[in-house]
Amino acid sequence: MKTKHSFFKHKEGQILILGLTLLGCFFILLLLSALFFPNYLQVMLSITATNIIFGRISGLSIGIASQMDTTLLIAFNIFIESIMVLILYPLFVLSWNKLYLISYKPLNQFLERSKESAHKYEPVIKRYGVVGLFFFVLTPFAMTGPVVASFVGFLIGFRHHVTLLVVLSSTLIAIIIWFYLIKNFEEILIAYSDILMMGFLVAATIMLVWYLFKKYFYSRK
Repeated sequence: MKTKHSFFKHKEGQILILGLTLLGCFFILLLLSALFFPNYLQVMLSITATNIIFGRISGLSIGIASQMDTTLLIAFNIFIESIMVLILYPLFVLSWNKLYLISYKPLNQFLERSKESAHKYEPVIKRYGVVGLFFFVLTPFAMTGPVVASFVGFLIGFRHHVTLLVVLSSTLIAIIIWFYLIKNFEEILIAYSDILMMGFLVAATIMLVWYLFKKYFYSRK
């Protein structure tokens, strides 16, 4: 019988270790920013939060509004999205094989919803193969993007390295494309940068309160 520790001897476990290592580097980066570049810390936290909750377009908008260096902004966004893929992808594969490493209800619910989305898009992407997966990542709609794309790549039978290579390379291209599209509105974003950040913060707070309310309400039924 396999133990949880044996998972790390397989490809999924190695990918997860890489993702967790990058996550550790992310926290070190935040610590160094807090010590030496405090002005960047708030921007980086805002970009991270908006990217995770609302998607890359929101994260890039925050960075452009804050007049963050172009190379740094693009690199930071691909860094964030790579971490998400390299952690959630192996967890998805393990959960698909009924090998749960983490018994955390919100995470398990997210993976279940993602399975439904992956199954929904699987036939279309399977028809076009790597090209279909590539363009799926470029699509800025709900429940698309690199994380769900990596799940679809697994479902249609791509090898781990093929899935990750296609997903992460297309993610980088998507970030660059959206950066230059949003760049056209730079003056507007800069003028309303404080309102923009406050708006995303309020929206995120409302979503969190609604989630906690639903969780409390349904748990009492």
